[in-house]
Amino acid sequence: MSGNDLRDEIDRRLHPWLPQLGSDRSAYTNHVLRVLELCDLLDGGSATLPSTREEFRTAAAFHDLGIWTAGTFDYLAPSADLALQWLDQIDRADLADLVVAMIDQHHRIRSAGAPTDPIEVFRRADAIDVEYGLLGRFGIPRSTYRELAKRYPDKGFHRRLVQLAAQRIRTHPTSPLPMLKW
Repeated sequence: MSGNDLRDEIDRRLHPWLPQLGSDRSAYTNHVLRVLELCDLLDGGSATLPSTREEFRTAAAFHDLGIWTAGTFDYLAPSADLALQWLDQIDRADLADLVVAMIDQHHRIRSAGAPTDPIEVFRRADAIDVEYGLLGRFGIPRSTYRELAKRYPDKGFHRRLVQLAAQRIRTHPTSPLPMLKW
């Protein structure tokens, strides 16, 4: 599947929430696309690439969306709810438990399973992108991440995360990063 086809698939999932995403639409979409391509790079050689599988596409599209739709930095549950609604619409409730776990565990500090487990593949891919490919890259060369970032530019995504984190720290100093899990 080409990058444009993948973008079209992600755009289709995000379309109902374009007003909430507002000027962050391109930034978030490109984050989703970087995460999916990183999943492909991290995959342990399964028969189909993660970016072609519904569970990865759904988890990626919705994993942070609650930031915008629920207006909160405590967004894991609202994001999972949106993913469940999508799966219900497309008659794929069979993926619900896996997709919810992928979203719920994507900011886990420690491993979420074996390196080839879908939850762990997704967690690692998101971590690489959130950290700009600077810290743990799980075997992905820095040059590969830079190439991916050129293909799907940041467009202010990381700056927005810093702004939201700073706001959360001011308003909830005892719970600044509620999405992190051990």
